[in-house]
Amino acid sequence: MTLPGYADWKDAKTALHAASQILNAVRVASLDPLPNALRHSLRPIPAGATTGPLKAGGSLTLDYLQGAIIYAHDGTDSMPVALNGNSQQSLFNTIVAAMTQTGHQLEPDRAKITSDEPFNLDLTQAQLYAEVQWRMFQMLAVVKASMYGPQHPLVLWPHGFDLSVLWFADGMDEGADLHLNIGFSPGTPDIGQPYVYFYAQPEVEDLRTHIPRQFQWITGWHAPGGYITYDQFATEREPETMLAELLIEVYRTASGMIRSG
Repeated sequence: MTLPGYADWKDAKTALHAASQILNAVRVASLDPLPNALRHSLRPIPAGATTGPLKAGGSLTLDYLQGAIIYAHDGTDSMPVALNGNSQQSLFNTIVAAMTQTGHQLEPDRAKITSDEPFNLDLTQAQLYAEVQWRMFQMLAVVKASMYGPQHPLVLWPHGFDLSVLWFADGMDEGADLHLNIGFSPGTPDIGQPYVYFYAQPEVEDLRTHIPRQFQWITGWHAPGGYITYDQFATEREPETMLAELLIEVYRTASGMIRSG
């Protein structure tokens, strides 16, 4: 089945990205450091994203379908706090106040909580993006299941609002060990639309000449890599199957070159 057109959900993506920064700020303030900055990630779910269990109890969920952040404490859901009718700053303040009332004392970093512009989230668009994100998550999960060796969880990064998983050739230190990053981005200024991507860091020599032809090569990221734009795969009859097959081919090629090198 084809994917929803980018124009049908791109405005919702911007609002949801801003709201995800609230979950990130709370999660970082509520958890001890994790390897490779995983404390700064969220867990994708069919309806959106969640912090998962927080150190002092409870969790926050950004529910795209409802257009709300839900604070669950002691196994029960508090009243959802809607994005619409709030700005990023007022939504943050409301959530932190609700957590404080239940005894969850924390002081999240407000560095990314800067907007006082009211949210104007179209729920139809948000629901379409929930579909896109979850389908891309499931596709990447298929790729992850095909990779052998040390790996990260498949997570959502609020910084860029992208899904990604890391595979390591050896070790598990992102800053020191060779790894392959595979993911889905809902769009960045350099590409101008959503895309599926990969890169190897440090760079794998000659990888560019061995990747499937559907990938475009780019050198302006953390390390050189490849991407396929949304307009190349969204209208395919089975886009997830096509993408999974191409990314698995990239993994097999890159891992083979690494091990033989």
